[in-house]
Amino acid sequence: MENTTDQDLCAVRSNFCNLAELFCNAICTGQITYREWYDLMTAPFNESFSIDDEDLITRLIYAVRQGRVKIIE
Repeated sequence: MENTTDQDLCAVRSNFCNLAELFCNAICTGQITYREWYDLMTAPFNESFSIDDEDLITRLIYAVRQGRVKIIE
């Protein structure tokens, strides 16, 4: 059982790191790829996120809606 818990914890940490990296890159460059955007939009339906993760997702959505981040091919 401990292995499963450790694996789940590692997956959550990895997910947060990837999300934080995606957020940082998108805000710094002002761009996000269509694939990253699609993954971001479908992620909440596939996984549960912490409040911090949800905040990053909300901020990215807001940045795209406001035109601060553009979706590119």
